[in-house]
Amino acid sequence: MANAGSWTTGPWTERWVVVCGGTSGLGLQMVIAAAKQRANLVLIGRDHFRLESAIQVAIANGANSAIGFSIDLRSENFTASDSRSSGVGSLTDGIGGLGAMKVWMSANSVDLLINAVGRSDRGLLEQLSVNDLSSMLNDNLICTWQMTQLALESVKRARGVIVNIGSLAGLIAAPGMGGYSIAKSALTAMSRQMRLELARYGIHVMLVCPGPIAREDPSSRYEKLAAERGMTDSNATAPGGGVKLRLLDPVKLCNTILDSAHRRKKEIVVPGKAAWLSAIAALFPGLADWILSKYLRPKPHV
Repeated sequence: MANAGSWTTGPWTERWVVVCGGTSGLGLQMVIAAAKQRANLVLIGRDHFRLESAIQVAIANGANSAIGFSIDLRSENFTASDSRSSGVGSLTDGIGGLGAMKVWMSANSVDLLINAVGRSDRGLLEQLSVNDLSSMLNDNLICTWQMTQLALESVKRARGVIVNIGSLAGLIAAPGMGGYSIAKSALTAMSRQMRLELARYGIHVMLVCPGPIAREDPSSRYEKLAAERGMTDSNATAPGGGVKLRLLDPVKLCNTILDSAHRRKKEIVVPGKAAWLSAIAALFPGLADWILSKYLRPKPHV
């Protein structure tokens, strides 16, 4: 448990911060970072038990308050992950479902919505099935759109900020990333369109495109998928598809995101040198391909 000395005030102190995908990965790190500013946190996730754990983490790290809603955004009808999610309004032990979330959204203003849902992929495009690609688009694009639709009126009332967590892969495609680059590229386009359309309501939309982030299982989570698709290249399980980039510190990244959202920056690309490559790709795609090839780890000799 964090001690009181680690809690600070910040731009999100006592303001309502909603984190979609806040039970694991970067989403959970965002929950911790906002909790340390003593924000009022709302966590959105599928699994009831993981939500319970994440709420406890938020409170332990200083959150002013923390509640959760168990919803499966992958479903067209927002089918819930447990029976309570279709309930009308109650929050049982701090966790409700779709009905409860709609009631909460109608009564509150959301200062900051962080869409941190999504998952990565590995594989060659020729190996993907229609279901593979559809699943990638659903998890990385549609879920963000669904959550934004659900929270939009609440964000309007606060003239708040929406943060969409994209990826460097959505700006610079690397080989062997399966449908991930496609889905994150679509999220990039949606975020930019969203920013232009929602500005009339006083809403600001910020896109975050980070490179590979340091975590406890940087490669093991891809091993099974790579093996199933016959990918023996070591790059198949390497963070970022084998692009030689230093892994990002998640704590520093989350603090940067919160500060940049407060300052209403339009886009963040980290590491910074990747932003230059993205700009080069737009003007000189051949040169960008050559530069990227120099950053790929060499394949082992067979």
